[in-house]
Amino acid sequence: MPIKKFFKDIIQVYRMAIERQPAKKVYISDLLKGRWVKGEGMQPSYIETIAGEKISRARILGTVVQKFISEDNKFGSITLDDTTETIRVKVFKTMKPIEHVNVGDLVDVIGKIREFDDEIYIIPEIINKITDPNIEILRRAELLKKSVSSGIEKTKDVTPDISKEREDLRVAVLKAIESKKDGAVFDDIVKMVKASEDKIEEIIDELLSEGVCYEPSPGKIKKI
Repeated sequence: MPIKKFFKDIIQVYRMAIERQPAKKVYISDLLKGRWVKGEGMQPSYIETIAGEKISRARILGTVVQKFISEDNKFGSITLDDTTETIRVKVFKTMKPIEHVNVGDLVDVIGKIREFDDEIYIIPEIINKITDPNIEILRRAELLKKSVSSGIEKTKDVTPDISKEREDLRVAVLKAIESKKDGAVFDDIVKMVKASEDKIEEIIDELLSEGVCYEPSPGKIKKI
């Protein structure tokens, strides 16, 4: 191999290694069901999903279901649940990335995928709290469109029907639930949402099964 081409190839590999990989929006299950590929030399490691997508940086939208900070403040983690699976987001030395995050928060996390001792986890770059329920529905729509285009179908319990009409109904039900600080009873929701009781009940059951809402007391529905 000519020496000039050799150095050109080395420079190309170096550029690929240091180039910032795009953060791809995925379900947590896409990462955990994928194959971990260890990068050689300066090549980045990545997850190869069932659909064949290579992901070294991911963007996950999920609810914080657990938070841990060590006594010496040198290690911390939050566990995210996006209704398909759970994954830990880990921080080391500084706890600043997760200081503002609490259990029950819906967060949008961008970070690098890492693997240690057979555990796939995320090193966060950005963690944003999400308060608008429309963002969650939009993300589901984006991921459904992505899965359909790649030929990978999601089961109904993972990705609910998100037709425009159903999206609007979900948003309306969530807003009705959030309007009551201590939780909304079914009759209150029915009064605030223009839809049949059967459809509203179906949406509520869906939100409860997905972990988006819970019952703080019998008969009351509250968003996590």
